[in-house]
Amino acid sequence: MDRPAGSSGAVRTAGTYVFRSCLAVLVVCLALVVVAWIWLVTEPGRNEDAARADLREGVRSHTERLAGAAADGRLTDTEIAAHLGRSGPSRGLLAVDRKAGTVRITAELWGAGPGFLLTHETIVEGCYVFDVTPDQGGKLRVAARETADERCRTLARTTPPAPAPASTSSTTSAPAPSPTSSTNSMSPSAGTSAQRSD
Repeated sequence: MDRPAGSSGAVRTAGTYVFRSCLAVLVVCLALVVVAWIWLVTEPGRNEDAARADLREGVRSHTERLAGAAADGRLTDTEIAAHLGRSGPSRGLLAVDRKAGTVRITAELWGAGPGFLLTHETIVEGCYVFDVTPDQGGKLRVAARETADERCRTLARTTPPAPAPASTSSTTSAPAPSPTSSTNSMSPSAGTSAQRSD
């Protein structure tokens, strides 16, 4: 028996609609897969950027605290060790060099960012040098800069000096200097700045 012409047209229309619907679903699924793939590929980089931002913030904080410690005109080994002690995966304070009224501090610091997949967090480390120098006005200036990681790798970690014993007199003696450094008096006040060297 012959089918009505209208029935054949309705079947073709329904088939075309189903085909187009399936094609649209496939396109949407493919787009979602591409977006998810891009997100997965770029997520580690974003997490590392966040960790490096945390590291830079830590360097800024250390710079300010060192300047505050030096505001009384002296920056002792004990004060340096208190602000740059070992923390987390980094080795912290590595060297204190004193020469001609200036102090150069080398430390390995770290920053943390979000984790990825099975990792709890993303860790980055950096080798930094803090230069404490008197400026033309006699005030202390603390400048931080990143240096090559090889510099920190070649240094053994500095053992923080023991706190100075309590004194009954009005004058408190400074802690004994480390074998590679000596404690020098600096000017009465301090300023801060931070820079990154290439």
